[in-house]
Amino acid sequence: MVHALSIDVEDWYHDVAVRAGEPLESRVERNTLRLLDIMDAHNVKGTFFFLGEVAERFPWLVRRVAEAGNEIGSHGYRHCHVMQMTRREFRADVSRSLRAIEDATGGPVRGYRAPYFSIKANVHWPIEILADLGVRYDASILAIDRPPGLELVCPRKPFRHANGLWEVPVAVLQVLYFWHLPLASGTGLRLLPRWLIYRGVRHFERDVGPGVFYLHPWELDPYSPAAAGLGRWLIRAGRGHFAEKLAAVLRDVAFAPITEVFAELKN
Repeated sequence: MVHALSIDVEDWYHDVAVRAGEPLESRVERNTLRLLDIMDAHNVKGTFFFLGEVAERFPWLVRRVAEAGNEIGSHGYRHCHVMQMTRREFRADVSRSLRAIEDATGGPVRGYRAPYFSIKANVHWPIEILADLGVRYDASILAIDRPPGLELVCPRKPFRHANGLWEVPVAVLQVLYFWHLPLASGTGLRLLPRWLIYRGVRHFERDVGPGVFYLHPWELDPYSPAAAGLGRWLIRAGRGHFAEKLAAVLRDVAFAPITEVFAELKN
């Protein structure tokens, strides 16, 4: 079974608290190119959700990823929680990201993923705005709303919203028959043994079908700065061997871009 591989293209500092005016070294170019090399070595294509800030600063990187045969989507312009924006701010943020990415590629952007998966299953206005802007599918809603993941809040397979916009949730894997966690992720791949990931994927295939994996280019970089505290450990753990582990997963599991795995999204 072929699963969808998705990548949220953001720099290391988009997901940590930094002080205003602090000089920030960009590492997104080298990390994304390294990820492309790993994918190319295994003839794997995926869907890259570019942050608009990254696309505006490095349009050549967006073109490089697209020319390698990958699908390009939007991750918004700024890395902000959707529920912390007004409707006007959200529309402006997504619109600016679409312009930046489409200017770089010369083609339309059909997919969107919110930072932090911050569109909730019962909140409809972001979905309405995305459809108004011409987006064909969203990949932002987690099928679990909050820890500990004992209750599903939406289907685990693609479904259509009332306005016709497709929703493509990331794979939430079942653990111990009652616990659901988004382990088909860079965090899951970094922290868990491969055999456990594979077992979860097999169960997902049996119960749901093909699923969506996701990761970030910065997860390949053991030397980038990170936040302090427990969050620092969580996002740094396993990075040193992640390239080798990811290569093994790409060898053992078949992957493709989201719109190739779920052909109905093109309708």
